[in-house]
Amino acid sequence: MKRGLIWICVLFLLSGCALLPTKARQIDWPEKIQYMEALCELDMAWKDMNYTGSMSLKVDYPEQFQFEVYGPFGDTIVYLKKDRGAFLLLAGDEKFTDEKAFEKKFDIKLSEFVDDITFHSQGDANTAGKTVVRDRYRVTYQLGGNTSRICWQGAEGRICVRFLDARFSKE
Repeated sequence: MKRGLIWICVLFLLSGCALLPTKARQIDWPEKIQYMEALCELDMAWKDMNYTGSMSLKVDYPEQFQFEVYGPFGDTIVYLKKDRGAFLLLAGDEKFTDEKAFEKKFDIKLSEFVDDITFHSQGDANTAGKTVVRDRYRVTYQLGGNTSRICWQGAEGRICVRFLDARFSKE
């Protein structure tokens, strides 16, 4: 009984350490992103979805876009992968193979979302405080120093991706 209680306490402490905030490193952003692998924190209050947690992102523009959102215990809660001819969105028990499902769920065109993340929606180089206005939302870029964040804000709410680490080459 005592041994079991000790193990429960140890596991509780370890799980608490796993949830400590991660410090972002300074990222040198290119003008446009052709390739990126990134670790991020997602803060979302969009429509009826509220979530704050970890996310990984991979882009090989324009051929591939992939992200995975993790639950508090490291399990995948949302997975999206778009290749040239294929699309897959897994959210809980739901599985979608049509890109329109993303657009219906988020009211954002996936192609615009990818362009926003890769700076292809901007006319010039990325700058801190830059804003891109879309039909139903705006995208704000806070890049520089230890703050690397892209936020989508609209009538549906807000989605913010804080980049903790990113690399822009395949090597």
